[in-house]
Amino acid sequence: MSATEAIKNILKDKNISQVELAEKIKVTKQNLSNKLNRDNFSTLELVEIADALNMKLLLKNVSDQTEYLIDYPSEHKGKPKRTKKESD
Repeated sequence: MSATEAIKNILKDKNISQVELAEKIKVTKQNLSNKLNRDNFSTLELVEIADALNMKLLLKNVSDQTEYLIDYPSEHKGKPKRTKKESD
Protein backbone atom coordinates (compact mmCIF):
# COMPACT_ATOMS: atom_id res chain seq x y z
CA MET A 1 0.00 0.00 0.00
CA SER A 2 1.36 3.43 -0.92
CA ALA A 3 1.59 6.29 1.57
CA THR A 4 -1.20 8.08 -0.30
CA GLU A 5 -3.49 5.05 -0.13
CA ALA A 6 -2.82 4.63 3.58
CA ILE A 7 -3.43 8.32 4.30
CA LYS A 8 -6.67 8.37 2.30
CA ASN A 9 -7.90 5.20 4.05
CA ILE A 10 -7.11 6.66 7.47
CA LEU A 11 -8.84 9.94 6.60
CA LYS A 12 -11.93 7.99 5.52
CA ASP A 13 -11.87 5.81 8.65
CA LYS A 14 -11.50 8.85 10.91
CA ASN A 15 -13.98 10.95 8.90
CA ILE A 16 -11.42 13.72 8.33
CA SER A 17 -11.25 15.69 5.09
CA GLN A 18 -8.06 16.52 3.21
CA VAL A 19 -8.77 20.18 3.96
CA GLU A 20 -8.90 19.46 7.70
CA LEU A 21 -5.65 17.47 7.49
CA ALA A 22 -3.96 20.29 5.56
CA GLU A 23 -4.99 22.75 8.28
CA LYS A 24 -3.69 20.45 11.03
CA ILE A 25 -0.26 20.07 9.39
CA LYS A 26 -0.11 23.77 8.42
CA VAL A 27 0.11 23.38 4.64
CA THR A 28 -2.23 24.58 1.92
CA LYS A 29 -4.98 22.34 0.61
CA GLN A 30 -3.28 22.47 -2.81
CA ASN A 31 0.11 21.46 -1.39
CA LEU A 32 -1.36 18.42 0.35
CA SER A 33 -3.32 17.50 -2.77
CA ASN A 34 -0.15 17.67 -4.88
CA LYS A 35 1.74 15.49 -2.42
CA LEU A 36 -1.07 12.93 -2.39
CA ASN A 37 -1.29 12.92 -6.20
CA ARG A 38 2.46 12.38 -6.52
CA ASP A 39 2.71 10.08 -3.49
CA ASN A 40 5.73 12.13 -2.49
CA PHE A 41 6.29 12.75 1.22
CA SER A 42 9.37 13.39 3.32
CA THR A 43 9.79 11.43 6.52
CA LEU A 44 9.08 14.57 8.54
CA GLU A 45 5.86 15.15 6.60
CA LEU A 46 4.74 11.58 7.29
CA VAL A 47 5.52 12.04 10.98
CA GLU A 48 3.51 15.27 11.04
CA ILE A 49 0.59 13.61 9.26
CA ALA A 50 0.73 10.71 11.73
CA ASP A 51 0.75 13.16 14.66
CA ALA A 52 -2.20 15.08 13.20
CA LEU A 53 -4.12 11.81 12.87
CA ASN A 54 -3.23 10.75 16.43
CA MET A 55 -1.00 7.96 15.10
CA LYS A 56 2.71 7.11 14.94
CA LEU A 57 4.97 6.29 12.00
CA LEU A 58 6.40 2.81 12.40
CA LEU A 59 8.87 0.69 10.44
CA LYS A 60 8.71 -3.06 10.93
CA ASN A 61 11.50 -5.50 10.12
CA VAL A 62 9.91 -8.30 8.09
CA SER A 63 12.45 -10.91 9.14
CA ASP A 64 12.20 -10.62 12.92
CA GLN A 65 9.20 -8.29 13.36
CA THR A 66 11.27 -5.70 15.26
CA GLU A 67 9.49 -2.35 15.24
CA TYR A 68 11.12 1.07 14.96
CA LEU A 69 9.15 4.19 15.81
CA ILE A 70 10.05 7.26 13.75
CA ASP A 71 9.54 10.62 15.41
CA TYR A 72 11.05 14.09 15.45
CA PRO A 73 11.56 16.44 18.38
CA SER A 74 8.52 18.66 18.80
CA GLU A 75 10.57 21.79 18.02
CA HIS A 76 11.04 20.51 14.44
CA LYS A 77 7.40 19.70 13.80
CA GLY A 78 5.14 22.23 12.13
CA LYS A 79 8.01 24.39 10.88
CA PRO A 80 8.63 25.16 7.21
CA LYS A 81 10.54 22.38 5.44
CA ARG A 82 12.41 24.76 3.17
CA THR A 83 13.92 28.13 3.82
CA LYS A 84 13.91 30.86 1.22
CA LYS A 85 17.26 31.99 -0.06
CA GLU A 86 17.87 35.63 0.60
CA SER A 87 18.34 37.69 -2.55
CA ASP A 88 21.44 39.86 -2.92
